[in-house]
Amino acid sequence: MKRVLILILFAITFTSVYGCKVKKETLSDTLIYQRDSLFIEGLRLKQQKLYDSAYIAFQKADSIDSMNPAICYELGNRLLAKDFEAGLEYLERAVSLSKDNYYYRKSVVSANLMKKDMDSAVDKYEALLKQFPDHEGDLYDLAELYARKGDFKKSIKTFERLERLTGTDKYISLSKVGVFISAGELDDALKELDKILKEMPLDASVWSYKGDIYMETKDLDLALECYEKALELDPDNGYALESMYVYYIRTGESDKANEMMFRIFTCEEIQYSRKKEYLNQVARYYVATQRPYSELDTIYRSIIASDPENSDALLQYSDYLIQMKRNDDAIETLRSAVYLDPQCQMCWEYLLYQMAASSDSAMVEKVLEDAMEAIPESAEFHYYSGLWSYSKNHDDDAIKFMLKADSIVEASGRKALTEENRKDLWNFLFNFYYRKSDKENYYKYLDKSIEAFPNDLMSLNNYAYMIAVDGGDIERAEALSKKTIEKEPLEPTYLDTYAYILMKKGKLTYAKFYIEQAIEYMKSAPDAVIYEHYGDILFLSGKVDTAIEYWKKSLEMEREGQDKDKLKIKINTRQYVE
Repeated sequence: MKRVLILILFAITFTSVYGCKVKKETLSDTLIYQRDSLFIEGLRLKQQKLYDSAYIAFQKADSIDSMNPAICYELGNRLLAKDFEAGLEYLERAVSLSKDNYYYRKSVVSANLMKKDMDSAVDKYEALLKQFPDHEGDLYDLAELYARKGDFKKSIKTFERLERLTGTDKYISLSKVGVFISAGELDDALKELDKILKEMPLDASVWSYKGDIYMETKDLDLALECYEKALELDPDNGYALESMYVYYIRTGESDKANEMMFRIFTCEEIQYSRKKEYLNQVARYYVATQRPYSELDTIYRSIIASDPENSDALLQYSDYLIQMKRNDDAIETLRSAVYLDPQCQMCWEYLLYQMAASSDSAMVEKVLEDAMEAIPESAEFHYYSGLWSYSKNHDDDAIKFMLKADSIVEASGRKALTEENRKDLWNFLFNFYYRKSDKENYYKYLDKSIEAFPNDLMSLNNYAYMIAVDGGDIERAEALSKKTIEKEPLEPTYLDTYAYILMKKGKLTYAKFYIEQAIEYMKSAPDAVIYEHYGDILFLSGKVDTAIEYWKKSLEMEREGQDKDKLKIKINTRQYVE
């Protein structure tokens, strides 16, 4: 009974809010109930963000009653992203069925703006405001829209309509000033600012805006008077400080400009992002003029003093210190940065780099440990820990960290590492499992590399070689390997793999050609595996003595993962062994 009552109440609300005008003679009570139930279900699904299911429910409701404005409105909004014209048609139908509904009319305006149809949007706004003249926000938006179209007179008239509705308002007046400036009507802009100052003579920002206009008209004395007045009223007004800085730059008064710059850097009202822009300008200036860097150091310190908990400011300062080769100061600054903001990944990376450069192994490990604790979901620090452990011959720790990095990468949709680091991570894991002869796992990481980087030559080469070694699909191995030598025809490793695959296919003449190319291009860095493969190809070509010479060359060389016992058998038995 309670559920029925709720549905009845909703139906009443549905009718009154959406202006529904159902022709009861054309719809039975059963159909009305079905329509309303489907509409309610659509709203429920929409609230749960199940938009496709909601759309289906609204469509079904529309098939029962295509003249219902509320259903048309919901379908129109949903369709705009899929089929804009169909969506707009539904919204316009909702307006035609319920002309007094503000939201339906506003949705049509928004759709025209989305389409960038400015003329239609203006027409629809005017029609909307004719019916709903007291909507201040729409008047403001219409005035802005006229300005965007370049119709400055209508923009000003619309702002004046808004003023008649709301009374004098500083922000409306400043918007008008912006339009006057865009139209090149600087005298009118000054008059508008004077109108504001008559009401608000102590507003420092308005005095600054007035100074900016005098700067445009090249009335520099008047501009200076306005800026001085602004700073007299509010010595820490960020906008006035920036305007005064520009004034001194324009008038060539560099010492006063520098003084103003220091005031900008210490001003708490000015956002750090703006200070950072100025800082970049100043840094370039100091480099160009070869001014003493101690002054630049003072600027950095003034910024940090004005916002001591800003980790980005500390990071920028540390970067400067690194460039100045003041590594100890950089490390202390970065320690402060990670203390203030433990989630600042770049801060940790800078600190790690500095510790690694100092060759302090214990501190590198401590930074890595602290970084992983601070940002446990960061794959980078587990990856770096894996590399560091491997460089120290701590293989068990290295694989533990690398596998953790890989699990984070997979959980994040493979966005947790840069492409290069992901390639290196999977190549590391491939090599680790290859050395352990763990075929299931080394193919797992080869598959990941090929899937993510189908054009990565090293991954293609490794995959092709492993297929050939393991006796897999040799045709696929040849196709993959061929891609690598087409892209890098002088790379000995790729030529060797291709020659080895051709040997496995019995194409000895071609195999000999490519392996000799590999030997030719590897002269500066001889490779034991390439010599061994050359011996294999020579042996199968009937040149046993020469083959043994190259097997012996291979045996004399050191190479990780090389099977020396197999080589010895080949040499001692004078036989080829797989």
